[in-house]
Formats: sequence, C-alpha cells, structure tokens
Amino acid sequence: MHKLMCLHFWKDFLSEDQWRFPEIDPRQIQTSLGNPVSDYGESARAEWMWRRRPRAFPGEGAFSYILIITVGLLLLLVPAIGVFLDAFWLLICFHLIALDVVQNLRWRRDYEKSLYRMIRAMQSRQWTDQNEV
Repeated sequence: MHKLMCLHFWKDFLSEDQWRFPEIDPRQIQTSLGNPVSDYGESARAEWMWRRRPRAFPGEGAFSYILIITVGLLLLLVPAIGVFLDAFWLLICFHLIALDVVQNLRWRRDYEKSLYRMIRAMQSRQWTDQNEV
C-alpha cells in the first residue's frame, strides 16, 4: 500500500501543469460566462472547493526561498556536522516543497471538476429555460 501511495505521489509530482480554468473565484467565472444564475448545489460545491485551496508552503514571495538558502548556507559553517545538518535541512525543505506541489495539483484537479459540474449545470439550466419559452 505504501508503494502504491508513493507511485501516485510521484505521478502527480511529475504531471504537467495544464489547467483549463484560471485560478479565480467561481463567482467570477459565472459572471464572465454571462450567466450568474446556476444550480445552488454545484455553485456551493465550487465555492467550498475555492475556500479550501491550499496555501503555498514557501509562500508567494522570494523571502521564504531566501530564508531556506540562508539557513542552508549557515548550517555549513557548523564545524564537523554542518554538511550533514545542511543535507538534512535541504532534504526536509525539498520534501515539503514536493508535498506542496502535489497538494496544489490535487486541489486544482478537484476544483476543476467542481467548476465543470457548475458550468454543466448552468448550461443545462439555460437550455431548459430556452426550450420552455
């Protein structure tokens, strides 16, 4: 089971970053499509997915990356075990960044599914409204 989880993690980590929707609020997508009325359940699901989007581990700016590199360089100054401490530090940082990448990828995949469902519900409602007239 552990081997299977590692394979899924590795597959997700190496997957290409191709997204069909920009990373914006579902309400903005609804208004950009010109149809702000949609199925409440699908809209609520997309809103919930949007609110639970993961935050980046190192953050959005360069400060965290500079901090990681600075700590890595300072650990090299520790006599005798500095190289081992630095290797351990960098291994932990790379692992956390890889986890962050995979978590973001999985969230984006789920978020896109909820947006597809919301748009499909909007289109079916629009089609139903047009046929009733």
